[in-house]
Amino acid sequence: MINQLVNALSVGAIYSLFAMGLTLSWGVLKVLNLAHGSIFMLGTLAVYLFTEGFGSVPLPVALLIAFVAAGLLAVLLEVLAYAPIRRRASGVVDAELATLLASVGASGAIVGFAEMVTHHVPVGLPRDVFEIRPIVLGGLRLTNIQIVILVTSLAMVLLLAWFVRATRVGRAIRAVAEDPYMASLAGASPVRLATFTMFVSGAMAGVAGVLLAVRAGAFGATFGEPFLLKAFAVIILGGVGNIWGAVLGAFVLAFAETIVGLTLGGTYTDAVAFALILVLLLLRPQGLLPKPRWQRV
Repeated sequence: MINQLVNALSVGAIYSLFAMGLTLSWGVLKVLNLAHGSIFMLGTLAVYLFTEGFGSVPLPVALLIAFVAAGLLAVLLEVLAYAPIRRRASGVVDAELATLLASVGASGAIVGFAEMVTHHVPVGLPRDVFEIRPIVLGGLRLTNIQIVILVTSLAMVLLLAWFVRATRVGRAIRAVAEDPYMASLAGASPVRLATFTMFVSGAMAGVAGVLLAVRAGAFGATFGEPFLLKAFAVIILGGVGNIWGAVLGAFVLAFAETIVGLTLGGTYTDAVAFALILVLLLLRPQGLLPKPRWQRV
């Protein structure tokens, strides 16, 4: 039982990294980015292509490659698609719907490219990127990759939370999330901040993708698609735009899936996200944690 709970911790850490990127773009820019799952996959694909061309790299370098590649892809989508759509839309609702549809098209294009590169079959990163080893502590059995996932996730969450709260750029991002027009009057650049926000959003997904690919041993073109529903459940649990809410929601979902898997079997674990979304929308639509003023309303 305790080994399953440790596994739930590492899964929750992956969920939190993935969902934090999505909650940033949705909470700050009002972009419901359904291409987030393909960005998650693209970071790992970038590492795979790099290792195919230049040889294997250690995990820290692989994470850096995924961080930059996925972040730049998210910026590319923002500059070429989402920002022009927001400028031309007649209102917030129209902009959200149009960017949502654009993100579906972008996701399809990215997945199609990945399928062409991988020839429609799962591929894996070189084993010497990170050698997975078991660790036994008394009756507790875990692996070194689980520890790496937990430490990396915690470090990135703390860094992002500090950045948003304590830096000038972070405060400007919160101001843009609250009121882009007033923020621009105060000297903030909504365009630059939107670009930066999308980079961070994609970069966090890219890191999560590599960690999961190393843990799973392989990945495919649709590697990130199952995580979109889970990310929505996490965001609804924690509250849109709430960093700590995303973390809480991620671990609630991971532990709920683990408990259901142990009691009812793995067949029902995917239904947990649906059930949590339904229950939270009915009982507490604002999420488990209160919203700060700057978050999307």
